[in-house]
Amino acid sequence: MEPGSVGNLRVIYRSRDFLVVNKHWDVRIDSKAWWETLTLQQQLRHRFPELADPDTYYGFRFCHQLDFSTSGALCVALNKAAAGSAYRSFKDRRVTKAYLALAVRTQNQASRSWWSWNTGCTQVIPSPKYCC
Repeated sequence: MEPGSVGNLRVIYRSRDFLVVNKHWDVRIDSKAWWETLTLQQQLRHRFPELADPDTYYGFRFCHQLDFSTSGALCVALNKAAAGSAYRSFKDRRVTKAYLALAVRTQNQASRSWWSWNTGCTQVIPSPKYCC
């Protein structure tokens, strides 16, 4: 995936209540700091200005967080009722999150047995190496 920019926000899912977007790596979700050059909040405001809610601090109701360096699906509630429903689902642990880590290494950096033992990986595929 190319680096994030204001104009390259990919929508994964959209309904009346939720918008799910693919957050780029090294992009903050929100910020009021003037020095932040790019945030998901800015991308959303650029692509969907009509969805921004002035009653919220950042303009959008983010249902959960992803770390700055993490890319992936991020859910945005489009109304107060949907935000409450999402909050209860996360609070009651009815939501399952899955993380896939892609690691790149060469054979001379570590032995295959070390790689399998430390990652629980049962199959090593030639570079880039993925845990299967």
